[in-house]
Amino acid sequence: MDTEHTVTAGGPAPAGRQQLPQPLGAGFLARPAAVLESIRETCPVARVRTPAGRPAWLVTRADDVRAGLLDPRLSLSGGRVPDPGVRRRALDVTLVNYDPPDHTRIRRLATPALTPARMAAHREQIERAAAELLDAADAARGEGPVELMDAFARPFAFRSLCEVFEVAEEERAALYEPVACLADKTGHRAAAVEESIARIDVFVRRRMAQCGTAPGSDVVSRVVAAWREQGGATEDEVASLLAMLLLAGFDSTVQAIGMSVVALLGHPDVQRSLRDDPSRIPRAVDELLRWDTPGPFTTKRLAMEDVRFGDTVIPAGSGVLLSVAAANHDPRCHADPGTLDPGRSTASRHLTFGLGPHYCPGSALARLELTVALTALLGRWHRLAPAVPLDELTWGGGYLHRRLAALPVLPGGGPA
Repeated sequence: MDTEHTVTAGGPAPAGRQQLPQPLGAGFLARPAAVLESIRETCPVARVRTPAGRPAWLVTRADDVRAGLLDPRLSLSGGRVPDPGVRRRALDVTLVNYDPPDHTRIRRLATPALTPARMAAHREQIERAAAELLDAADAARGEGPVELMDAFARPFAFRSLCEVFEVAEEERAALYEPVACLADKTGHRAAAVEESIARIDVFVRRRMAQCGTAPGSDVVSRVVAAWREQGGATEDEVASLLAMLLLAGFDSTVQAIGMSVVALLGHPDVQRSLRDDPSRIPRAVDELLRWDTPGPFTTKRLAMEDVRFGDTVIPAGSGVLLSVAAANHDPRCHADPGTLDPGRSTASRHLTFGLGPHYCPGSALARLELTVALTALLGRWHRLAPAVPLDELTWGGGYLHRRLAALPVLPGGGPA
C-alpha cells in the first residue's frame, strides 16, 4: 500500500521511485536529537527511507505529533482485525496490533491495576531491591568501575516487575532468560526466540490459572478478576495483554535508567543538585524522560486516509512515524530544550509515554522505578562519574528502540 510518491498541499508529485534521504542509520542511534532537530526545523513532515529500505513519513513538530497520536486515521492495525477464533500464543498479537474499539475493550482490563496508587503499594519492595543490588555492586567492584546496566539497571527492572506481578522467588531465574531474550534478540537464533515466546506463554497462562483460584493483590490477579467480571476479551487476548505488560515494562525501563544516568553524568551540576535535595527527583524524572528516550518514534502507523499536517498531505496507504523525541525537544513546546532543567514547568508534557488511546499503561510503574533507582544511586554513590568518555558509549538496537550496550561508571568519581 505504501507508494513511492510525494504529495504536498500543491498535489501529487509525478509517480515513480525517488531517491529518499536515509537519516535513521547507525549515526542516528548515538545522536538522535541532532538528526531530528535538523529535520524538524527544515522539513517538519519529511519523506524518508528507513534502514530496512521502506519509505515512511516522519512527523517531528510537537503539535503535529500530538495531533497524530490522537488521529484515528493513523492506524496501528492497518485496518486488519485479528480473528478471535484463531488460537494464538501470548505475544503473537498484542495491543499494538489493535485500534479502538478493540484496543479499548482489552486495555480497560489492565488500567485499574496500574494506577499510581496501585504501583505505590509496591514501593517498599522496589526500594529494597535497589538497595540490595547496590550492596552487591559495591561488594563486587572493589575500587574499580561498575557496569551499571548489568549490575543494576537490568536486575532492578526485572525484580521490580517480579514484585508487581508477584512472581515467586523460585520462578524468577527461569523467567529472566526468556524475558531478556525477547527484550534484545541480538545474537539469539530464531529457535531460541520461539522457545522464549512459548515459555512466556506458559508462564502467563499458569499465573492466570493461579490467580483465578487464589487471587492476590498483584497485576495478574487484578486483570484476571476484571476479565471474569467484565468479559469482553478472549483468553488469548488476556494472555497477550499480560505478556506485553511484562515485556514492555522491562527493556524500556532498563534503557530509561541508563539514559537518565548518562544525562546526569553529562550534567554534574544537575546530579549534585538532585543528590543534595532528593525531593526534586520525582519532578526531575519527567525532565529526564523528555531529555532522552529509548523510543524516538512511536510504533509505525498506516494512514487510512489522506492526513494533512500543516502544508503537507500524507497520502492514504503511507507509513507514518511520529517522532516523540523530536517533539520533546521542540522549542515551540519547551523553551530552551537543549538545557537539562529538573525544574522545567513543561516537562510533564513530554510524549515519551505517548498520548491518547495508546498512552503507555505502565507509565506509573516506570516513573516509580526511575524515581527509586535515581534516589538510590545518588544517595549511595556521592561522586558518580563516567568510566569512559560519554561520546564513546556504544549504542545498539534500532531507530525504533535505541539500546545502550553498556554504561561503566565510577561510583567514587573520576581521577583527581
